[in-house]
Amino acid sequence: MKRRVRKIANFFAFNLLFFALYLNFIHKDKVVFATEEQSTAPAAANAAFSGTVLVKNPEKYLEHKQATETETVAQSTAQ
Repeated sequence: MKRRVRKIANFFAFNLLFFALYLNFIHKDKVVFATEEQSTAPAAANAAFSGTVLVKNPEKYLEHKQATETETVAQSTAQ
């Protein structure tokens, strides 16, 4: 009897797992189109872009960061 209950519980757990995967990855939410009310909302509420942007010359930014760090250390030691 215990074995039968365990098999039934495993069956339902396995089905629940696949249902959760279906909801997360396969089932698509309804697409909401912009209405007039949404289009008049301020543009600052939305992100300007999505994702990351590669920098062409990362050395330039790294050198600038190191220079500002040394300036702050020098100022703190001077005080």
